[in-house]
Amino acid sequence: MQKTKATLGDLLEASEKLSPSDLADFNGMQAGRNPAEVFTKALDETTHVIKSGGGKVLAAGGHSEGGVWLITTTQVAELSTAERFKFYRILKAHLAQIKSLTPGNVALTNYVAVQNHAHVRLLTKLGAVLSEGLFKSPSGMLLKQFSF
Repeated sequence: MQKTKATLGDLLEASEKLSPSDLADFNGMQAGRNPAEVFTKALDETTHVIKSGGGKVLAAGGHSEGGVWLITTTQVAELSTAERFKFYRILKAHLAQIKSLTPGNVALTNYVAVQNHAHVRLLTKLGAVLSEGLFKSPSGMLLKQFSF
């Protein structure tokens, strides 16, 4: 398992194999969008992927201008417990790296759907601070803002 710079192909693979909870979040944030179009437009120097030993995309994300994002694929559900710990350690190390390179006046922040319990748990374990209040997406989904 390794973290690498993302390619267009990596983001296309991630969009085709988006985890069910992340796909529900994606569709609930704003109706009528195509994951492949949205994720490939997000490709920049901050975009990375975590791939399995076999080269399958497990997750993709970036942090352009403080807007931190992470999506997972269906491949994550197939990881063993040991692989899940390795995945988490890679995420935690990457987050520490981007925090150290981000100017102090730029917050790493975004929104997470309240009902995406797996993502909320992961963000909390990674040290995210969740807002007290709730926000609504354009389509009415309840969200919490998080920041690192």
